[in-house]
Amino acid sequence: MPTPNLPFFDYHSHHDRCGHAVGGMAGYIDAARALGMAEFGVSDHGPCYWRPGDHAQPGTQMANSELASYVAEARALQSDYARSITVKVGIEADFIEGREEELARLLDAHPFDYALGSVHYAAGASIFKRDRWQSERAEDVFADYYRQVALAAGSGLFDVLSHLTAVEAYAPPIPEALADALYRPAADAVAAAGCVVEVNTSGYRKMGGDEPFPNRRMLRLLIERGVPLTFGSDCHKPEEVGFARDRVAAILAELGLAGRQPEPVTVRRGSLLAYRTD
Repeated sequence: MPTPNLPFFDYHSHHDRCGHAVGGMAGYIDAARALGMAEFGVSDHGPCYWRPGDHAQPGTQMANSELASYVAEARALQSDYARSITVKVGIEADFIEGREEELARLLDAHPFDYALGSVHYAAGASIFKRDRWQSERAEDVFADYYRQVALAAGSGLFDVLSHLTAVEAYAPPIPEALADALYRPAADAVAAAGCVVEVNTSGYRKMGGDEPFPNRRMLRLLIERGVPLTFGSDCHKPEEVGFARDRVAAILAELGLAGRQPEPVTVRRGSLLAYRTD
């Protein structure tokens, strides 16, 4: 029997432009169609705008010079697939403290349907750098990460905040008292800013356990504050489209949203499907 509140959309996807995903955009859209999805978002990693050079990080992000062609191809696919699936043209953009004006110019220069905001760097290094935890105080990295999440929420740059709690992917377990002290202000800032938060299932792939990003503890705080929740698989292969959406439906039911159906929610650049929690 199908899960009643199974997400029939996926707004977080990548493709070969970012340097670490497989295949072109059309293959991901075809995978979404095969799953019977109503909406699918293309949202590859935007350029490394805060570092010099056209392609400062070829293994993780597209080149600055590729951005216009990315948007043009995505818009063409949006038109080509219009009769079978709604394609949204998005981007995953890094929040870098102090470089907000540069990012605003980049986002404003293109007709995006939505922008995912991600904090990938904290305390001067990638949150996914596994060996950092051998020499750094985890508490300091956690504190800087959640401080930046609050800043990203309040920046007005993003429609959706991506993979909250991802800093914990390879880190030592965060103590409960510290989690409480850091999560609450971040959740307050997200709610005050009116952002949507994605439930990102890359948490299952990275951590190998039973928690997405954000984890249940953060999700409870967001739900208490009425923050709308959307879905993103963070797929890097076509076969990962919609990854673990059944587990997301189960978690939403567990957290009091059983039977809640997604509906269009207004975001800064338009509307996206999300579960209302207010």
